[in-house]
Amino acid sequence: MTTSLPLSLVVNVQLNIQPLAPSRRNFGMIVLVTPEVEPFTSQGATWLLYGSIDAIGAAFGINSETYAAATKFFAQSPRPRQILIGRWDAADASIPATAAAIFGRPVTRPVGDFAALSSATFSVPVNDVVRAFEGIDLSGRTSFAQIATAIDGVTRPEGLGFRWDSAGTRFIVESLTLGATTQIGFVTGDSTDPDYIGAWLGLDNVAPTYIVPGVDQQQLGAQTIPEALHTLSQTYSDWYAAVVCKSPLSDDEISTTTEYIMAADRKVFGVTSMNAAQLEMVQTNVFRRLYDQQAYRVVAQYDHDDRYAIVSFLARALAVNFAGSNTTLTMKFKQQPLVTPEPITETEAAKAKALGMNYYAYFDTVPMVAEGMVIGGRFFDEIHILDWFCDAAQKNVFAVLYQSVTKVPLTDAGTHRLIAAIERACKDGVRNGAFAPGVWNGDPFGTLETGDYLDTGWYIWADTVDNLSTSDRQDRRAPPIQVALKLAGAIHHADVIVNFDR
Repeated sequence: MTTSLPLSLVVNVQLNIQPLAPSRRNFGMIVLVTPEVEPFTSQGATWLLYGSIDAIGAAFGINSETYAAATKFFAQSPRPRQILIGRWDAADASIPATAAAIFGRPVTRPVGDFAALSSATFSVPVNDVVRAFEGIDLSGRTSFAQIATAIDGVTRPEGLGFRWDSAGTRFIVESLTLGATTQIGFVTGDSTDPDYIGAWLGLDNVAPTYIVPGVDQQQLGAQTIPEALHTLSQTYSDWYAAVVCKSPLSDDEISTTTEYIMAADRKVFGVTSMNAAQLEMVQTNVFRRLYDQQAYRVVAQYDHDDRYAIVSFLARALAVNFAGSNTTLTMKFKQQPLVTPEPITETEAAKAKALGMNYYAYFDTVPMVAEGMVIGGRFFDEIHILDWFCDAAQKNVFAVLYQSVTKVPLTDAGTHRLIAAIERACKDGVRNGAFAPGVWNGDPFGTLETGDYLDTGWYIWADTVDNLSTSDRQDRRAPPIQVALKLAGAIHHADVIVNFDR
């Protein structure tokens, strides 16, 4: 063969791999925090994800608090897809011990190859002591389940169970002793031995085969709701709204959960009030105290007989696809399937509105939600929209810095690249109906003056890098970027004046 030189001596092509930017957060995920912990069978499990009410009924029972809350979620229209169930150990609990196990990779060898062996062999390290299994007669077996049964008959006397997992098309080896006192390793043996079947079983140290260590029984002390939410966030942080499957919550539970939510990163707390006294503007009312604290991340609904009406509210409110066109919404005027409209008086309605508490009632002959607020009087959709935008802008700017093959220079041109990233989020907000052109009534900054008209619905400004301080330049810190957003809002009231002439 003729010797040749590589083309790279003439043309050298290099491929720069662009890393994946972090995903935007899910601002539609609701977590039901439940003290009904029986379905959390895995040790250390803090959350479960469900896509149907039937699955929740099968796991928790149709008479459970979790099921009662979830029915309001899945009854909403448009129908939500998934709900998160979070674990709350409201009382002392124990997690049972688990056994060490090897979960094999999918078997690719035909069953006939196993059936041709009358003296199969392999070894399993148990607590670092190798246990050899030899002379296993697999002849005449016609299925992998039969192969597993034959092997199990040899391993079980040595404290190891052997079974076939038809769903995963794999073999599984498990210690018959629960807890951490027995640990096992990958199957080993002489690969040159024609009777060695460790590789055929898919239980040797080749990915995706994996080992689950044995774990002793664990005693868990009772948690507060904030502790449960904190534990959940360590393993599943991508949730937005929390509702507790307990009614009624005590004033202390409402207050401490609110403190956690207010300090968390862009999350909200939903709660139903069934107590008419909680509509009063008095200091003994926990919601009045939250009102005074401007706890705007608490969304509450008054309903004297439906303890989980707020789940229906949140299921509808969080059904916004921010990537779509004209998809943002206001919660006023919306319906709540399975929730009975509240026979509320005008006085009660006024008290609820003053606190920022919602209710579901008939207006003439039409049932609807009013007013779509959070505690303190701001509108829920504004909180939701601004949480989404802050996350979108943050992820867009980070992606520019993270995905740059070389660097983003500390120059005005570099700053404009960051501004362009924020502009993409602004344009998304105009498209989905969150922002719209209008008069800026806020404080002036940059070249924007109070009373100026925002033709695009937003304005972004950053000073030149020439004005950066020496310390900022040394820290490689970009100039502060300021953003003005004009919320599109929503029409909630109208006055119509009728003139006539005879």
